[in-house]
Amino acid sequence: MSEKKFTPSGDDWEEQLIEQLTKMFQDMGMPIDSNTLRTMMNQIQSQFDEMGIDPEKMVEGKVELNLEATMNDIAKMMGGKFPKQEPVEVEIETKDEINESELVPLNEDDIFINDDLMILTIDCSRMADIDDSGKGVEIILTSDNSVLSLMVEGRPRPVKKYNLGRVVTNIEEWSINNGILDMTLNI
Repeated sequence: MSEKKFTPSGDDWEEQLIEQLTKMFQDMGMPIDSNTLRTMMNQIQSQFDEMGIDPEKMVEGKVELNLEATMNDIAKMMGGKFPKQEPVEVEIETKDEINESELVPLNEDDIFINDDLMILTIDCSRMADIDDSGKGVEIILTSDNSVLSLMVEGRPRPVKKYNLGRVVTNIEEWSINNGILDMTLNI
């Protein structure tokens, strides 16, 4: 069947297909004979049958797959097995208490209170991890919203923690310019 083309209609179309595929693999330097190819195609067909895929519906474009198969079901279809793993319990200690020695007191000259607003200025220019633009800085209220924590991207712990001396409801706005943090907080 060297020069004959594959014709899908006909009684021997499967044999024609196997011969064409065998020739294609041999031309690519892969020594696969027709019996090996037939065996591989039968295995593929049985896998489709096990998965519930009907080739007739595939031709019509009406394939329905059960995508709720577990990893073990998929492994069984592929002839393997995933090891069962038990869930691992992890205990995490949460530390809600703030160590007083970690807190930096705010200078009263840097705080201005007007009705329900607190305007705060903090000099961050000497903090090595914070650049003049404030890029990568995050500000978080902790400890019942009475402590202000300055976080820097890539660091797991705050760079500085400031005791606000009062409970704050939220941070209205903030910006860092030339190493100076200006904030407006709602109290």
